[in-house]
Amino acid sequence: MLNLKKLSIMSVGTSIAVLGSFGNSAQAANMKNEYIEVQKDVVVDFDENVGVGKNPLKRNPNKRGPKLDNLWADYGLQMKSSVKELWLYDSNCRPQADGKRKGVSAENKFTNICTGDDPDLATGKGKYRATNGELIKYDSPEQSKVLIIQENNKAPDDLGKGGVITFEFTDDKGVDFSNIGLLDFDEPGIPTFNFTFLDNTTQEFKFAEDADENDPMVNLLSKDWNGNALKGDNSLREYNFDFSQNIKQLDITLPGSGAVTYLDYERTIKRKVPEPTSIVSLLFGTVAVASIKRKRSA
Repeated sequence: MLNLKKLSIMSVGTSIAVLGSFGNSAQAANMKNEYIEVQKDVVVDFDENVGVGKNPLKRNPNKRGPKLDNLWADYGLQMKSSVKELWLYDSNCRPQADGKRKGVSAENKFTNICTGDDPDLATGKGKYRATNGELIKYDSPEQSKVLIIQENNKAPDDLGKGGVITFEFTDDKGVDFSNIGLLDFDEPGIPTFNFTFLDNTTQEFKFAEDADENDPMVNLLSKDWNGNALKGDNSLREYNFDFSQNIKQLDITLPGSGAVTYLDYERTIKRKVPEPTSIVSLLFGTVAVASIKRKRSA
């Protein structure tokens, strides 16, 4: 997994307003109890510690463990599935399913076996022989934990019949949505994306089969061991939307199996106005709101 750092900065309009407020010391003193709006970039990659100790890969129905739906509430995010529960799947695994098909993780990097008879959700570099006899050699950025619609109550395994995953953004102003990573789709046109704006209008996106080559909104991140594009099992794509409008909900329709690897969006949050001595450093980026790790290629 690659780590990229971002600085969250104030909007230009807010910066000018704050600077203009420091005309005299009395105004500066009054601003101690004022708040300003800042933009914060958020990347949810499902590896975060979200207040439950070790993130659950599965929910034990006998122990009534935590559901994933609300665990990212502090990120302004709630989520749900139209059919079954949302679980996490560890994609950093050795592609061998139930001992039936032997596979390897390159340089023996991962020793834990891919669960749920699902070597096609493995990331990193490895190889295995699929049920149809095809030898799959995949090479992609490691994605660690990914989000799936769970098929049963046993080991994590994505639902072959698919469903709709809903991401609800709970901030009053919604979010500016940037991009999303999806794993294990045979071609880029399989998932459907439906965005709902704050005024309840919607916009749907469905991509063509040749989007990997011809659509700048789709970025294929996976390849085979020879460096050729890998589009079927174990394929990894980033879909770029870069909405400047406020989004309150995203519904992704998955006709079959597949996983979400990360979400990238920008929130509008309130911060207390800093002391006059620190305002300059805040405006010019020496104070970072957050350092974010992203699961994607550079």
